Amino acid sequence: MTSGFDLAAAAARLDAVSLSITGNLEELRATEVLNYRRVEGGVADCMRAHGRPYAPLPFVDFYQDFTDADLGYGNGRAAIIDSLTAGTRRFELNEYAGVRLRRAGITEPALKPEDVDVFNGCTAPFEHRNYLDIDPPAGAYQLAELEDLLEPIYRNDAVVKAWQGYDRCMKVRHGYVVGADRSDFLFAPRLQGEPGSASWRRGLAKMKAVFAADVDCRRPAYTAAMRLLDERLDAWKAKHRTELLAVRNAWKERVVVAANPPR
Repeated sequence: MTSGFDLAAAAARLDAVSLSITGNLEELRATEVLNYRRVEGGVADCMRAHGRPYAPLPFVDFYQDFTDADLGYGNGRAAIIDSLTAGTRRFELNEYAGVRLRRAGITEPALKPEDVDVFNGCTAPFEHRNYLDIDPPAGAYQLAELEDLLEPIYRNDAVVKAWQGYDRCMKVRHGYVVGADRSDFLFAPRLQGEPGSASWRRGLAKMKAVFAADVDCRRPAYTAAMRLLDERLDAWKAKHRTELLAVRNAWKERVVVAANPPR
């Protein structure tokens, strides 16, 4: 085993790689702006060409309350190396953003019944997707899965052995029966009602308890897996240098283009 292994530093390295692939806050916001221009601008032009009224949706920044610290590897994959420290913050931020979007009318554009068919035709080139439904640079999501790095790690004897105690720990120490699909267990819908309501706070408390138990029982396997990841990450980055560079350049280009709107 590697001496002097620093678990927190390894987690920070993983977050940095993830952020470089899936975009930092500035890059995601730039992509929102570009997508807004493309989608809302395209729909407005199309509706105008058909002689139909259309008020473009207001621009609302989904990431208003986010920081780069919220955009690392995270804990939304139900994976052994999901963050031990992210907690429920990303899930809460998503809920808060959803409320702001609904209140701004982003989810349902105001249309007259006789304009719906034309509107649907105008949104078809955009696959009927909202401007907030953004795509990363080509290949980014596949690269972000780190599949060829993680598969051998998860098969490693030390990781497999450490993971074998997870279900028993969850049941005996915390009273949870995880079941066959850990993802279904972790991400079962628990947040009910509007954020801040009594029902929402109760659901959030349950979610926090589940996530804390998961961290406790996952930690041995997480540590074993992260030790191996830390040893192999540089080699993985060298192997995928071309793809990583292409994704980085694509994200940076979006920031430049968003800052210089067409005249």
